Amino acid sequence: MKKVLLFSGLCGLSALLLLARSPGGVEGVDAWFKAAPVSGNLQGRYQWLDFSGDSVVQYAQNRVSGSYVFTQDRALVKSLNFNPALDFSKGDTPKWSELHRSSLIQGTIIGVFAPYTFKTEGVVYGVASGDGGGSLVTSDRIVRPGNIEPLDYGETHGEDLLYTGKDSIPENTFKEHATKVLTYYRAANPNASVWGGPGGTLTIGGAYSPTDEHFNGPFDTSNFGNKGFEGYSPELLVYNRILTPGERRKAESYLAMKYGVTLNDSYLDGDGNLVWDRDEAGVYHNRVTAISRNKAGDFLQPMSATSYEEGPLYTSLPENDSYHKSNSYGLPSEAHLLVMGREHGNPMPDKLSLFWGDDGGALETYTSLNDTLWHIMNRTWLVKPNMPTVADTTATRWTATGMTVTPEGFLDVISLEENTPGSVVTPELTDGTGLIEFPCPSTHPAFDVGFSKSGDSGCTYGFRIGSDGSVRAIANGEAGGTGIAADVSGADVSVMLSDGVVYLRVDGEGGAAYTVTIPEDARNSVYRGVISAEASATPLYLTSVRSNGAVETGYFAELAHNLTPDKEFYHYSRSRTVMLIDPTGEGRFDTDNTVMVRCSPPDISRGKTMFHNILWDADGSGSDVFTFAYFDGIDADVDVEPTTCVDGVPQKDGAIDIGINIGTPIYRYSLTVDSVAGMKKDDLVASGSFMGKTHRIENLATGTYTLTVTQGGGNDIHGKGNLLYTTYSHTDRRFTGGDVEWTVTETGSWYRIGAEPSVKEDITQWGYDVRGDKAYFILDGYTSLTQGVPIKPGDTLGLRISGIYVRWFHNGEEVLKKSAWTLRLWRMCIKYGRGDTHITGMTINGTPVEDFEIYGNVQIETPKTNTVTYTVHVGNGCDPSMPNGIEPKQPVVIGQSDPPGDYPGNTRNSSLSVDAEDGTAHIFNAILDREQSGPATLMVFDASGRLVFEGEMEGSDIKTKRFTVPMNGVYIVKAITAEGEHTQKILAK
Repeated sequence: MKKVLLFSGLCGLSALLLLARSPGGVEGVDAWFKAAPVSGNLQGRYQWLDFSGDSVVQYAQNRVSGSYVFTQDRALVKSLNFNPALDFSKGDTPKWSELHRSSLIQGTIIGVFAPYTFKTEGVVYGVASGDGGGSLVTSDRIVRPGNIEPLDYGETHGEDLLYTGKDSIPENTFKEHATKVLTYYRAANPNASVWGGPGGTLTIGGAYSPTDEHFNGPFDTSNFGNKGFEGYSPELLVYNRILTPGERRKAESYLAMKYGVTLNDSYLDGDGNLVWDRDEAGVYHNRVTAISRNKAGDFLQPMSATSYEEGPLYTSLPENDSYHKSNSYGLPSEAHLLVMGREHGNPMPDKLSLFWGDDGGALETYTSLNDTLWHIMNRTWLVKPNMPTVADTTATRWTATGMTVTPEGFLDVISLEENTPGSVVTPELTDGTGLIEFPCPSTHPAFDVGFSKSGDSGCTYGFRIGSDGSVRAIANGEAGGTGIAADVSGADVSVMLSDGVVYLRVDGEGGAAYTVTIPEDARNSVYRGVISAEASATPLYLTSVRSNGAVETGYFAELAHNLTPDKEFYHYSRSRTVMLIDPTGEGRFDTDNTVMVRCSPPDISRGKTMFHNILWDADGSGSDVFTFAYFDGIDADVDVEPTTCVDGVPQKDGAIDIGINIGTPIYRYSLTVDSVAGMKKDDLVASGSFMGKTHRIENLATGTYTLTVTQGGGNDIHGKGNLLYTTYSHTDRRFTGGDVEWTVTETGSWYRIGAEPSVKEDITQWGYDVRGDKAYFILDGYTSLTQGVPIKPGDTLGLRISGIYVRWFHNGEEVLKKSAWTLRLWRMCIKYGRGDTHITGMTINGTPVEDFEIYGNVQIETPKTNTVTYTVHVGNGCDPSMPNGIEPKQPVVIGQSDPPGDYPGNTRNSSLSVDAEDGTAHIFNAILDREQSGPATLMVFDASGRLVFEGEMEGSDIKTKRFTVPMNGVYIVKAITAEGEHTQKILAK
């Protein structure tokens, strides 16, 4: 009997309950097992389901109740790259499946396995042929019946599921790469009966027992570690034949794309096209990850993360689930450094694939030599999409009736005046998927959000958010009578339509109760996103509304800033972190050509810096290189409007618009004269401060000015709490007295801020209780709802604690004075209630606070004081030849990819030679001389990776194949074997 073991890896999303026979484009699968939910509840129970069409059932045996269909609770199931994986070591063991159409006498078995015990050998699965022969596949070897010596399939290269002292790699590296795909070729003597033999049996999840009829032994247990394999298994393919090397590579590529494991060689899609070339990727062939869609193979992977995460968060460990809090209705977990994918709700075209891999660089940053305010991560990634991304921020995303829509890039502000009904609807969703998300304001009328079926005027399926923050499900246009959630006011709300189900997330949390299932007969209807509200005395004002599904909105990325060394990127994740993209693919980041994608507001609860609407390969070159960086200063755009001309006389109506790209408020500006008629040099023209992203200086005369913009001077604080005020931050240092001041930036949240006695924590004894646009006084631990001040953005609030007195200040004016005999030693504390709290410019005794203790969803940044200076020309409307704008700055290189090592090249390539046939332009002969036998598939691709030829090579130790290419051009020729691939490039002319 001949057995060969090969490996690759894993990755995936929740299984689609559809029947198909071509995983990875390889036809004729006899059994296609995947972990799938038993019901529609993704947090319920899971089973090992056969998707091949035979409906093979997996059983387990209980000593008391006998055999039963095996299922497992989500608490024991692991999500591996967003796909469920079962732990067969739990419960009654072993489990078995009896195949209907395969005797398992010969065939190919490809399984995905993720061990969480690394040094104990265990039985992964057993194969019992219909003719009585059998074998065991353990985490280290192949065991055959009787006295036959086991085959240690990992002895040479260490590519098994068990770490031993013989492995050539360190233990930590083994744990990083522990999740693998095991490919087992099985070839036994055929059954002699003209009727064939009975079907074979697969056992999984338990030790070998000689009394168990589902094992075909006997096996000598002294030759192997006879324990149950402790690990996860998401998918297993069984073919009743020996796959060719090309077919095996396609099946392995499918599993590697789905489960985030890096193959040693190149990746093929379901049509055999080359979608990631190992040789072309070079140093970037580390932690290779992909998203992809192939309708023919029922393969949909809209977001992915590598399963080769670095220690200590090894992906195969039970605690490192792909989903936050192991909730399959939620968002990606903090255990993944980088998660990327299509924008949620943004459809994926069929045949789309997007790959990325990194250069193995360190996660630490280096400081740019040309601009020391830039701090750039050493690690860089190569991105290879097979389709460029084309998006238009000006495309119509909403049609309004009664409401007002104000676009802001890929986001919108949607508002409705009081006592007015209104609605907004998106264009038709292009693939039946869509998303609407927004921060729900603290005060709002009742309104509906969801999806409207073609012909319906309101929300057909979705959710009704009450004015009190309650939520009721809407089905077939009717809101249910029972609330499914409460107090969503002030929370981040997301409503997504996918696969005929509408999902609600509140602050990233979802569940089965937060879903609305669309009936089967209504799923093929055309839908639009919708937000609607009846007339109310309370206006509706939704900011940062994101909508996907109707127009192209690109991709997203999440960087786990808490996983960067010393949590370096955490402190800059609010507005300072950017994704630097080099569209040339060379890894050179300069201020002239580099695309800078600025981060969106972070998800502090998951430790994520967020990036949205990334347009990969926008220039169509075929690849991008990117990294992450943060800018520790202020960067702004300055646009200038020239003066107008009236009767040949320039007017004094020029203007300067300041737009902050990167910075932290408060911003202070100063405009002085360089050369303006009738004014002296250095005369002050305008000065002041602002907190928003833009500011306009008006009524300027023609001439040249110097503009300075400065940031810094205090802590910038963001916090998101709840009505119990359990989220807080307070200073580590204690004070006996001093002046505290901060600036109000918004009036939509609730928070308490003030002095907390060091002898009695968790009490804000003296300070302000801010509730929206009112700041009430906290007096000796109690809020006075009859005493306070009205506030608006830009106001300053303050406290002065001196001796036995506490004084309250509003915009620099003292508004209250009280004696505080018991306040001797205190620290500054902020407790966060409903909504997103943001205060800025906080100082104690004129300086920012260096250290805070934080509990919950809080982020505090202490920006450096930094000033940028611009020479500004205000043009003359009567003389267009005069300059208008700012003096241009010369581009500088801020960073350069520097991989830790060079790609040594594929040493196997020298075994393959390809030569043109004499007298012909497009006919070639390939010769593979590797001094060993075994099958080889020759595959030829054009420069874009499209497969143009595939065939099995002929011969024994030396194999040959004659092939033809369709036209002139460059082609990639690969000979695929069990040991790997051999590559050459040719030019047909």
